[in-house]
Amino acid sequence: MDQSNFIVAWIYVDGNIRQTQLDGFVYDKSVSKHVKLDTSMQFDDLCDVLCSKLNIDRSKYGLKLFYRCKNPDDMKYGIVPIDDDDDVELMFGVVISKGTPFFVEIYLEKILNCELIESSSRVAEMSSSRHLEGQTSSSRCFGGEMSSSRFMKVREGVESRMRIEKSAPEYVGNSRNYASFDDSVLRTRDDVFSPMELREGMVFATKEELAHTIKQVHIRNHQEIVVTRSNQLNWHVACKWKADGCEWKLKARKRSANGYFQIMVTSGPHTCMSTTITQDHPNLNSSHIVEAIKAQIVADPTIKEKVLMATTKNVFGYQPGRKKVRNAKKLAMNEVHGSWEGSYEDLPHLMEALQSFNVGTKVDWFFKEDELGECGSLEEVTFKRVFWAFKPCVDGFQHCMPVIQIDGTHLYGPYPGVLLSATTVDGFSHILPLAFAIVESENLSSWDWFMERLRRFVAGRRHGICVISDRHAGIMAAMQKEGWCEPHDHHRFCVRHLAANFFSAHSKKRLKDKVVQLASQVQPKKFDMLWEHLVAIEPRAAEWFENKPLMKWSLAHDGQKRFGMMTTNPAECWNKAILDARKLPITSLVRELFMKTVEYFDQRRVEIASQIVRGQIFTKHANKMLSRAITRASGHHVKLFDRETWLFQVVTRKVGLKGGNSHTVRIQEAMCMCGKWQNYRIPCSHLIACCGHVKIKHEMFVGEWYKLENVSKVYGGIFEPIPNKGEPRWSIEFNFPKVTHDKDVQKKKGR
Repeated sequence: MDQSNFIVAWIYVDGNIRQTQLDGFVYDKSVSKHVKLDTSMQFDDLCDVLCSKLNIDRSKYGLKLFYRCKNPDDMKYGIVPIDDDDDVELMFGVVISKGTPFFVEIYLEKILNCELIESSSRVAEMSSSRHLEGQTSSSRCFGGEMSSSRFMKVREGVESRMRIEKSAPEYVGNSRNYASFDDSVLRTRDDVFSPMELREGMVFATKEELAHTIKQVHIRNHQEIVVTRSNQLNWHVACKWKADGCEWKLKARKRSANGYFQIMVTSGPHTCMSTTITQDHPNLNSSHIVEAIKAQIVADPTIKEKVLMATTKNVFGYQPGRKKVRNAKKLAMNEVHGSWEGSYEDLPHLMEALQSFNVGTKVDWFFKEDELGECGSLEEVTFKRVFWAFKPCVDGFQHCMPVIQIDGTHLYGPYPGVLLSATTVDGFSHILPLAFAIVESENLSSWDWFMERLRRFVAGRRHGICVISDRHAGIMAAMQKEGWCEPHDHHRFCVRHLAANFFSAHSKKRLKDKVVQLASQVQPKKFDMLWEHLVAIEPRAAEWFENKPLMKWSLAHDGQKRFGMMTTNPAECWNKAILDARKLPITSLVRELFMKTVEYFDQRRVEIASQIVRGQIFTKHANKMLSRAITRASGHHVKLFDRETWLFQVVTRKVGLKGGNSHTVRIQEAMCMCGKWQNYRIPCSHLIACCGHVKIKHEMFVGEWYKLENVSKVYGGIFEPIPNKGEPRWSIEFNFPKVTHDKDVQKKKGR
């Protein structure tokens, strides 16, 4: 049998036909079957083969078939219905015309016989109307018009333009056609697939949708129009070059029967040819560009204008001006995230929803000049500060080491503001956000207000907490208040900020790293050695550190309060992670922080579960430190001095000029002279060597917050989704004044 008479068909079943911007029509499921087809077969033969290969009962189901091929105009895929023998012949002819026939893609939809009868009657009516116009069913391609002679030209390599026609089948899954009053359901502008020509009888829900679609068609066809009449009931347009003889025009009117706009008169076609060459199109405005760039705005609100300009050129074939794209971006931002002013009004509703759907979430407000007074007593208040903390985060903190890093970061947009945040770290050394506040600026009042609420809503009655921060005057003053002062809680300086301040005072960059190294030493003798070296290089260092208490910046003199954490890097890493959110209106900012926190919780739960399944007891961070200490412990020499108090002397192995040091270990007092065990709460190599000497398990000395069982409790809280305002689940009504931004304060140019 001659193999050249056969073509392989890729069969797609039980899915939907989708339209994409890049490729045209695609199928949302993978290939179901590969079938070998004879190019001489008829429509019934094709149906029999497909039913046989796919085990479809023809007595129960009918078939709707389509095949996919490229439109030579835009090189995008279109779909062609297969209804009869002519369509089958046309399909094989198109494939063979490519020169090297390989395969054809056929989309198959199973329809119950009762549904097929209804669909067939509708197609019959449409076919009869086409015959009245002198067309045949075999002249359809991409839902457009192509005669047999034109098909022969395609085989000869001559590309022809294909037109979207009113006769496009309505049963194509998710493909979009324009509507008319003959349809049982009127479709809106979003259902219009930019037809290549406009016809009388097309209807639109509003005049804006009518104008938008007609302009889209002319942009697509590289033609220009002008509005000749526009009012509440009528919209008339004509070709821009009507003075040069082009007679194309269109008239639409609002129908009183249903309130929809209908195209009543069209005349043409266009016979014009533009005499000017321009990179922009006069009818391409910001509202058209919005639809092309909205998906990018959703994915990245901070996307650059030049990227959006490139997207617009790729979609429309024109290069609009930067002003059009900037306005389109603003419109898209308003559609996706709302306006900056409106977000202030929506903020109380969102905060109430957070508290309602996530019971236990804490929210507190502070308004300009305390004008709120009794809640609900005023009609309008000026926003100044808001504090919130999610309940799962607050509950999780009770299972973390008692360390909090605080930091502030600027917000972007037309109004100034600062986001204050408090974070901690879990047993994996991962960030756990605890609380947030949006304030007017970093000052004495705002930090005092934030720290008071951090104590009330997050820390609660838990004491012994170490707060790590920079040396901002507002933080320094707040930490002297009764809720945070020594001896119940402790304040320590971020070493990175300390070193930066030292560099600013002395302008010696090489000393910056030496300050960090000095502050991070856990042994007092090493601290003293590095201190003498620093003073020898920069004698003014002693005077600069004179008013800075040693325990606030030196790990060796810290009293084991900061658990080895030297910087506010966790808080600053969190600020970096939410950089894009800081550029959004205030309500979208709160939503993004909520979603980011939910995402973090989900990631940590997966990580914990995967380690538990593998039978591990401690977190990866603890295992890494233990593994390193165990390796070193093998070379230590241990001497037991007192078995009752577990007093040991450990001498490290000497390698070159390093090692050979002696360390005292007092297990009963949980102390090693190296200082690492006390600071990190993970056994050092000296303790592990002692445990091995007396045959006890060193794992019993690992801090509780490094155990997977405990860390799983950190992320045990559950978040509830927040519905959009107006959804059925949103039944929140509360008496709260209208919140507005401070009209007297707007962001100035520069930092």
